[in-house]
Amino acid sequence: MALSFNIKYFNGFHRAVNCCKLLSYEPCRHLSRLQFHTNSVKLEDGASGAGSGGFGPPFGLEFGDDYLSTNYGCLSDLVNISSTPPKNARVVVCGGGMVGTAILYHLAKLGWANDVVLIDKENLGSETSWRGSGFLGGVKLSKVEMQTQIRTQALVQELSEQGHDTGWQQTGSLHLARCKPRLTYFRKKKAISQARGTECHMLSPEEVKDLCPLLNTDDLVGGMWVPHDGVCHPYKLTRTLMQLANKMGAEVVEQCELSKVVVKDHRVVGVETNKGIIECEIFVNAAGTWARHVGLLSEPCVRVPIHPAHHYCLETFPLDNVNFTMPAIRDPDGCIYLREYCGGLMAGTFELNSIPALVPGISDLRSPTDRVVGPDWDHFQPALSQILRRVPSAARATLRKLDNSPCGYSPDGKWIMGMSAEVDNYYVAAGLKNGGSNAALGLGEMLAVWMTEGAPPMDAYELEVSRFLPAHNNYKFLSDRVTEVPGAHYHIQYPFPDFQSARCLRMSPIFPRMKQQGAVFGQVMGYERPSYFQDLNSSDDRQEAPFTPTKNDSFSLPPWFQFTEREYKACRETCGLLDYSSFSKFDIYSQDESVVSWLQYLCSNDVDIPVGGIIHTGLQNQWGGYENDCSLARTAPNHYMMIAPTIQQTRCNAWLRRHVPKDGSIICNDVTSMFTAICIMGPKSKAVLSAVTDFDLSLKSFPFFSFREIDVGFANGVRAMNLTHTGELGWVLYIPNEFALHVYESLQRAGEPHGLRPAGYYAMRSLRIERFYAFWGQDLDSATTPLECGRAFRVKLDKPIEFIGRDALLRQRETGAKRLYVQLVLDDHDHRVDAWPWGGEPIYRNGQFVGVTTTTGYGFSLRNLVCLGFIRHYNSKGEMVAVEPDYVLDGVYEVDIAGIRYPASVSLRSPTLPATEAISDERYLATQLLT
Repeated sequence: MALSFNIKYFNGFHRAVNCCKLLSYEPCRHLSRLQFHTNSVKLEDGASGAGSGGFGPPFGLEFGDDYLSTNYGCLSDLVNISSTPPKNARVVVCGGGMVGTAILYHLAKLGWANDVVLIDKENLGSETSWRGSGFLGGVKLSKVEMQTQIRTQALVQELSEQGHDTGWQQTGSLHLARCKPRLTYFRKKKAISQARGTECHMLSPEEVKDLCPLLNTDDLVGGMWVPHDGVCHPYKLTRTLMQLANKMGAEVVEQCELSKVVVKDHRVVGVETNKGIIECEIFVNAAGTWARHVGLLSEPCVRVPIHPAHHYCLETFPLDNVNFTMPAIRDPDGCIYLREYCGGLMAGTFELNSIPALVPGISDLRSPTDRVVGPDWDHFQPALSQILRRVPSAARATLRKLDNSPCGYSPDGKWIMGMSAEVDNYYVAAGLKNGGSNAALGLGEMLAVWMTEGAPPMDAYELEVSRFLPAHNNYKFLSDRVTEVPGAHYHIQYPFPDFQSARCLRMSPIFPRMKQQGAVFGQVMGYERPSYFQDLNSSDDRQEAPFTPTKNDSFSLPPWFQFTEREYKACRETCGLLDYSSFSKFDIYSQDESVVSWLQYLCSNDVDIPVGGIIHTGLQNQWGGYENDCSLARTAPNHYMMIAPTIQQTRCNAWLRRHVPKDGSIICNDVTSMFTAICIMGPKSKAVLSAVTDFDLSLKSFPFFSFREIDVGFANGVRAMNLTHTGELGWVLYIPNEFALHVYESLQRAGEPHGLRPAGYYAMRSLRIERFYAFWGQDLDSATTPLECGRAFRVKLDKPIEFIGRDALLRQRETGAKRLYVQLVLDDHDHRVDAWPWGGEPIYRNGQFVGVTTTTGYGFSLRNLVCLGFIRHYNSKGEMVAVEPDYVLDGVYEVDIAGIRYPASVSLRSPTLPATEAISDERYLATQLLT
């Protein structure tokens, strides 16, 4: 039986009519499962339907218990599914979706097959990820994301070549652009992807049409073609992974509901389920949409900030002009994707304004249908319009189904993985959006290596769960943010991307005053930090100033350039006032002086300095990389204050906790929220600060890199440090919060005669890039060593206490570093019209790709764009070898900015900038090579 119908949009919606056909789906089995909704639908042949009403086409397909076995064969015929779990296991993986199955598979491959068990509350195969889009490949600006996708695709191809059923097809991927900024974004992606070995081609609209004739290209300005990408069948791939892991000895238990993760001394020791207790050493939370709920099942709880949103995906029956050679299509300006699926079309959307999904708790799930939300055709209409616009022939398609499944998203839209900050040996893998086929195998391999070898195969901080704070796990915050995150998946990633939702979470006491002064705020770790200060139209201080978040929409000269320039000049020529409150702050102390020995073990520099001194040091891991880069001020013989990067707050706290003595002799307190930090910077800073304090600020009394507790205005107990983290003259004042507004206004009044101006993060960034200062999370990471970034002078290999990572650094000193940190100044670049480098651009030496920029910015003193990054040395065989300074300095360099290579001059030392006042010749160089 076939019924034709018109979908009409009533209740104030567009009355657009889409002509489609309805065919029963497997009528001999599922005709009884069809529901006809007639309130808003006209059946052209006069047929009547029964149903519960509600807007939508006259059909609805419910997945019965036999849906998966009917279409793909019974899973129990391929996998030995246990009815009861073992009493003991080294690893328990919770979640039978694609990610959990990929972790199970990789652990089995690495030799842990007999020590790992996967548990799932439901029948395996009902997870959302088993019904994902199946896209593989694509291009990313992020190295770790791109490498994960490349590795995932390679593993799927390997399995397919070995004869396993994965549904792999090398279709290539076609990325469409409707505007010129999107083309620029594609060129940036192409530049770095091609440098790293992924073939990409820019296409004209005509070439797009030739490649995929069914597409309407009238509104396109071009596209990008990645020929070696492809697609897979998510169910077949996941089933194959589970089957292979099971054959190697890994155990799988379904209908096994987790009730508690047992923790002792902040370490996993077991899990409790409805089928008994499993003693284990490692627990993996791969529960997908329910990862946040699972995180709450331990004490202390593990915060996994995931919230689901509705994700729509439409499937049609076979079409005449669609076959398996059709490219995987991404149309980001229309927020849609398309691919061939079983001879028809699969089309989905990442909506700009998503609807949070109210997913039932784990214990409330009764069947696979509880995981699927009924489709809302009104809500899907904008996406459907975009699909029909791109593929007009889809209007003649016979609809198979419209699926609406909840997909979990993190607050920043990136995947979540790694070991939790709260509990040791508790790993997380979640937030893979629509199923995870594009990353699951690569992510699973990374986590498996992490568990078996103690560290991931590459730095993955931007994906680690430790990038979040407890506040990010707030349900209201997550439900507010998730309305925006799915749509951001297809946004053009302009510089300094930020979200507009869930703002004003963390604010310093001076936030209202800065807002009144015209501050435009960016959010970092939930903290509202001024990016720059714009001119205000009103001078009425009594008028409430609006909150203005940053919004950048250019790859060239940014709209805030003039504001940042005047703030930069204030910091260099007169005086600037900056809010550093977001910096992570820790008080570390002991009853006796044992804290000194403990910090000597953690830190690579010699921290046994006089009371009142400040030392810059790294906290290295066992491979010599930076787990943290910080400043330590010794405030008393048994007390230090640690200042670390903003994004390090959770990560640093976890690192300290894991190494603190169990006897409680060392205390580490996170005091980030107790102090407001104000930096007063510039050649006039001494005159301004002297006007509000009676403390002697002379170099004799208060030298560089020293700490004093002073009074400012009427306030006492202000922790003052003579440094600025940019190389400029000045102080950072750590002020008890109740005094912060008073101190800020006192400095403002005292600074007026000296030309004091409030300044934001963008000015600070330009200052430190020009001075060749490296920042953790932007230039440094857990894989970067001091010998690679010009900071060997901060490492004391001969100090009496052997620190973590010392042996690795000694070995690297003997063999030589295989990359070096450099500063590049563009030589033939017009900052007014040319595209700017924003980080992630390929660096070429003598025409050979040798590295990537990390951070970039305009140098207002150097009067040009400045790029920081790392240079590698490849021999004739393409192998990385030790990099010598002469090799770096002898080369001819270019930086590829969106497909155009600009010549650049290279340096290995912090530059000498024009002096703004007479200072000592003994300047501090943040980056230098030891000879």
